[in-house]
Amino acid sequence: MIKGVMMDFEELVKSLQEFVGVSRKNSIEKVTKTLGEVYNISGEVLLDFGDDASAIDIGNNQVILLAADGIWGQLMSVNPYWAGYCSVLVNVNDIAAMGGKPIAMVNTMSIFDDGIYDDLLQGIVDGCKKFNVPMVGGHLHPDSEFNSLDVAIAGIAKKDSLITSAGASVGDKVLVAIDTDGRQHPQFALNWDTTYEKDDKLVQDQIKVMQEI
Repeated sequence: MIKGVMMDFEELVKSLQEFVGVSRKNSIEKVTKTLGEVYNISGEVLLDFGDDASAIDIGNNQVILLAADGIWGQLMSVNPYWAGYCSVLVNVNDIAAMGGKPIAMVNTMSIFDDGIYDDLLQGIVDGCKKFNVPMVGGHLHPDSEFNSLDVAIAGIAKKDSLITSAGASVGDKVLVAIDTDGRQHPQFALNWDTTYEKDDKLVQDQIKVMQEI
């Protein structure tokens, strides 16, 4: 029985390692190695690469949180509305995961197919309304050779209440904060949606809970 469980676990690990969503990012090691030379030249960055957001000390027990996410081109091609919505969702979640309050977002939009504009933008608008976080600006490439959407977000948090993914030790208690009340997206088997069909205030209150942990 134990042997069978171990084999199943090994198969799971192998499938995750080979999943294109993971394997396509193998070059990230080169990026972090090169940029590691400058990531903290100010001396005010509190965390190394790898967390949900970076944290910059601004004094008075306050930190600015910064994060960015790019939306996979395949998602934009299949469902540009959902791509726009998710561009907000994933960024807000990055700030919330650190125990922070999302403040504002900016975007870089590269468009090859003009036909996706309306759906993509409406997805962004609905995402901003859902989480009550403004999209305050950005940059547009209207004549790109591909469709691409990247969003960056800023947030704030208390320095002494920052939630990080590093620093855990044997014996520490692990708190898992996850909303299991959701649905599998009808088009994307690996997309578990827990926000879209819920009341805006409920979703916003759930995000605020992370600031109180």
